[in-house]
Amino acid sequence: MDKAWEEWRRGEYPGHHLWGITHLPGHGIDVDILPFERYPILNKIGQGYRLGNYLDQQIRAYLRSPKYDLVYSACQDNTLFLSILREMGVFRKPIVSIIHHPIEIKKRNKIYVKGHDRLLCLSKSVLRDLEDKFNLSRTKICSIDWGVDLSFYDREKNSTPAESESSFILSAGKSSRDHDTLAKAFVKIGYPLKIYCSARSAPSISGLPSNITVQYDHPVFNAISYLELLAEYRKAFAIAIPLIGTDSLAGLTSLLDAMAMQRAVIMTTNHRINLDIEKEGVGICVAPGDVSGWQRAVNYLLAHPEEANAMGRRGYHLCKTKYNLEVFSSTLACIFKSLQSSL
Repeated sequence: MDKAWEEWRRGEYPGHHLWGITHLPGHGIDVDILPFERYPILNKIGQGYRLGNYLDQQIRAYLRSPKYDLVYSACQDNTLFLSILREMGVFRKPIVSIIHHPIEIKKRNKIYVKGHDRLLCLSKSVLRDLEDKFNLSRTKICSIDWGVDLSFYDREKNSTPAESESSFILSAGKSSRDHDTLAKAFVKIGYPLKIYCSARSAPSISGLPSNITVQYDHPVFNAISYLELLAEYRKAFAIAIPLIGTDSLAGLTSLLDAMAMQRAVIMTTNHRINLDIEKEGVGICVAPGDVSGWQRAVNYLLAHPEEANAMGRRGYHLCKTKYNLEVFSSTLACIFKSLQSSL
């Protein structure tokens, strides 16, 4: 997020990856962003004592807490130590965290859940799991939909020259990606496919045909910048999001990117994501590992370009009306204010 903050300030990165902090001042909420790491030794101590990977930042938040009304974390892994102190009655400021993924039932996680004042779930499925596993009430947890910084995408769409004809399908991403299944499908289809990924998520199939190009420069990170990626989205016919069997929200970022750029989506089914792309008419779902399913979906869109364009328009409309940063930030601000008024 340190990197995302600097790139956002330069106009090179969309603001929704900062999880509302760019828009909270507009709702009368000041935000103090603590540097990610100042004393690495503290993080090593935290790891040694099973207090998570982020003890350094949490200790600084604790020491500075008299000037704050609450602590907000956009990552569910960053506030374990503070939640322990909160449950012990040592830390007295409310803690709010975004919950991206399911939480296992462990003694430490029970303390974590109790020590948070609000858990904001990006997935209704994850929310129901938390309710059942930890017997939580809706005063503790709630659902919140992430949304894109649409002005960033609109600017990029207007600044990128339109292509006379889209000529490839694009897959861009690294988390839980199944590029082997996708590549196998396109070997038989023969239509151009571009994959931008990390080395870890690249297809392992050797001897790929010339219609499939793969680019990665780093073991973990994506191969190109966000601005370069959106230029590719602008030229792509449709967006592919192939996923391995996953119990996470993998693919959500790419889905929102595609919708904001008005592109149809073909995506491996992920029951953790709230948005049903087939019900909303923005794309086609494929079962995990289903090569023939990918072939059918791709061939359908290629044979029905008008429907692919309509899917893109529907996705953009959803971003315009629901899945955008303004709605997300407004909801977040209301939660913060209601929490303060109830204390």
